[in-house]
Amino acid sequence: MFDWAVGTTLFFLGIFLGSFLNVVSDRLYRKENFLTDRSKCDHCGHQLEAINLIPIISFILQKGRCSYCGHKLSLLYPVSEILTGVSFVFAYYITVIQNFEINFLIYLLIIFSLFLIISFTDFKFYEIPFEIIVFGSIFSILYRSLILQNLSLDNLFTEFLSVFIIFTIFYLIILLSKGGMGGGDLKLACFISIVVGYPANISALYFGFILGGVFGILVLIFKLKKLKSQIPFGPFLVIGALFSFIFSIFSF
Repeated sequence: MFDWAVGTTLFFLGIFLGSFLNVVSDRLYRKENFLTDRSKCDHCGHQLEAINLIPIISFILQKGRCSYCGHKLSLLYPVSEILTGVSFVFAYYITVIQNFEINFLIYLLIIFSLFLIISFTDFKFYEIPFEIIVFGSIFSILYRSLILQNLSLDNLFTEFLSVFIIFTIFYLIILLSKGGMGGGDLKLACFISIVVGYPANISALYFGFILGGVFGILVLIFKLKKLKSQIPFGPFLVIGALFSFIFSIFSF
């Protein structure tokens, strides 16, 4: 049964963590330490105080601007906080409705957090952090093998073959598109395949392609970008993965 006290707690945990995930995406891109360095304004470099770091509220009170230099802040800050809060509640809902144990909720919270970091980084910098891909892949393989036990010697060949096929398809797209798709998308596709498994990985990437294609067409129709402009594809692959991952969970 869904416990609203737990759901509310996870939402607030998510909005606080969402701010940190956004910082992680920035510092991974800049090759900075995200564990020990204090938060600062990206524009003036002034170290932020506790009053500046309250999720959503600080953004509203500061009217979307830095308290020290007045520079306009990105809407991605409150959006990332809300998205993380909502995703945490949804992870809890999935766990409850399927009667999974607490370890599965923790797994979902970590995977969703990694997906969000990847999406934020690609959206802002058109890059996908390789460190997150490596960590997430190892973590998912260990969890699926040792805890969830849906990755075993019986299906290992099929899982490996599906990842290899997806790798080959994406690699060919990169070659044929001549820069239209990057190596980061290839690595993300393989990571998604490891997380959701076969055959959910096929539908995940299919959904991602459809969503990315529709978005690209709309962008061109409304002339928001030129034909040769970069469009971050990672967030659409992540959304496709979530659709497929959730569908596969509810079909158990």
